[in-house]
Amino acid sequence: METELIENLSIPEPNGKESTTYLTHNFHTYPAKFIPQIPRATIRLFTNEGDTVLDPFGGCGTTLVEAKLSNRKGIGVDINPIAVLVSRSKTTKLTKIQLDSIKYLLFNIKQDIKRYYKNEKLKIDYSIPEFNNINHWFEEKVKHELAIIKAYIDSIKDDKLKNYLFTAFSSIIVTVSNQESDTRFAAIKKNIKPFRVFFEFSNRLEKMQERILGFSEIASNSKIEVYQKDSRDLSFLKDNSIDHIVTSPPYANTYDYYLYHKFRIFWLGYDVKRVQDNEIGSRNSHSSKKEGIETFENHLNLCFKEMRRVLKPKKYAVIVIGDSVIRGNLIKADELLKEIAKKNNFSLVRKISYNLSKNSRMFNPRFTNKDKEEHVLFFVNEKRD
Repeated sequence: METELIENLSIPEPNGKESTTYLTHNFHTYPAKFIPQIPRATIRLFTNEGDTVLDPFGGCGTTLVEAKLSNRKGIGVDINPIAVLVSRSKTTKLTKIQLDSIKYLLFNIKQDIKRYYKNEKLKIDYSIPEFNNINHWFEEKVKHELAIIKAYIDSIKDDKLKNYLFTAFSSIIVTVSNQESDTRFAAIKKNIKPFRVFFEFSNRLEKMQERILGFSEIASNSKIEVYQKDSRDLSFLKDNSIDHIVTSPPYANTYDYYLYHKFRIFWLGYDVKRVQDNEIGSRNSHSSKKEGIETFENHLNLCFKEMRRVLKPKKYAVIVIGDSVIRGNLIKADELLKEIAKKNNFSLVRKISYNLSKNSRMFNPRFTNKDKEEHVLFFVNEKRD
């Protein structure tokens, strides 16, 4: 019966007609996000209310949002601190009272920015982070406005509200920098006007408010945990503690997540090097360092070992992954994962594939390939109790 349900399960292709940005899903830009309909469908097919869902490559929390909306407990893991911040913010319910307090915060921020432009003493102390080429990527007035906003967010004692505010703050950093766009890492002249940073932050919060209120009204009270950890080592999770896994590992040689979020990481005081050194399948590894597909395969093998250990017997792991190109060679991700899964006692029970070129958004167009596909792979954990 379950096999029949899997075969009949309908998964919409990306860029289809169905919305993928409802509620908190659009809080923050993130590369290679998978559509929420995938975790929503598989969570409801493979689990019951109160079960625990794991996403070991948590990204911006798409799986966790759907777990909470479906009254399932959720655990997300990601090495990137921006992913952890955004995931926590998107899955945390806030009250109207908490959100109303933001008006007073914005008033104080605006007043201090006015004082900055008038060369008057500010009400709050602030500091600008130091990192290489900051003046190349940020105009002087932009640096000060960002630093003033950050100082006020740091003064908030409510951690839930603070995460929410920092998510809005993080989401505007590339917009007000000299970086051309989220997907184009090149400096251009933007001529940012005074108060532009403040208004971007204020407008972002305004757009987020209706969504977080809607989410808070309908989401369950299920527990969501997000860890800044390495998916190759899930030792903080118990054996046989997970009812379902739905995740999207990095696509080999496709993105540098640390580069995508580099300025956000700097401004929020996180460690860029830790993210860069521990990313799996990054372009830094496979293009800059010339590592072969074997490195990616070895890392994913460690991830599958951990997934097998924590996932209960006969439970399902749904993996969304795209093909890759390494030094001109097309790597079929479905074939690679099938072999890795087999080594770890997972059996492939269904595969859905579609062309990836029309959905590709990358820093460099040369990494696209018309033959690349994205795959939704359904594995069952064959281990015994």
